[in-house]
Amino acid sequence: MLRDKEIRNALVDHLMKRSPKPVRVLEELTIDNGNAIADVVACYREMHCYEIKGQTDNVRRLLSQSEFYSKSFPRLTLVTTENHIKWAAANTPEHWGLMLAKEKRGRVVLSYVRKAGTNSSFCKQKALLMLWKAELTAIANAHPQISLKKSFTRADIATAISIGVTREDALSGIQSAIISRTLNVVHDERDMSSGE
Repeated sequence: MLRDKEIRNALVDHLMKRSPKPVRVLEELTIDNGNAIADVVACYREMHCYEIKGQTDNVRRLLSQSEFYSKSFPRLTLVTTENHIKWAAANTPEHWGLMLAKEKRGRVVLSYVRKAGTNSSFCKQKALLMLWKAELTAIANAHPQISLKKSFTRADIATAISIGVTREDALSGIQSAIISRTLNVVHDERDMSSGE
């Protein structure tokens, strides 16, 4: 029985052995103001989100979740098992890549079914909402054309940045902030709320 944990470990190992190697791989990244959690995110030139659905997971949940992921990441891939792959191929957005996880001789083997394509649903403002207020403020301060008011919430700052910078600059700022985070640090939940 292939579960999320076994697939996740195999995926992270697979990503770290590939060339080019990601600058960083993150697990359980909260996105879109807490509306979803990305299973695995690999930081390359652009961030690539991997959503995992094991044998016993409800793959149909992806229908409601995929919008949050598609708005937050330029590249996306679903990693799932044989019992879900046919449904996934027919129902996931075309820009999502698909990887098949199989168990062979006691280990998890991953293979590509469909490569990730260009995601036209990406939204700078939604993507910025995976950052903390301090990270958003630092991005805004790096761009003199963006003026912030003291009363601005995280959502206000994210909106101001999304209006004031290009897609590439927004992605670069998001990725730099994510890569710079200290590992294993628990941040105050209030920093994730829209009012902070």
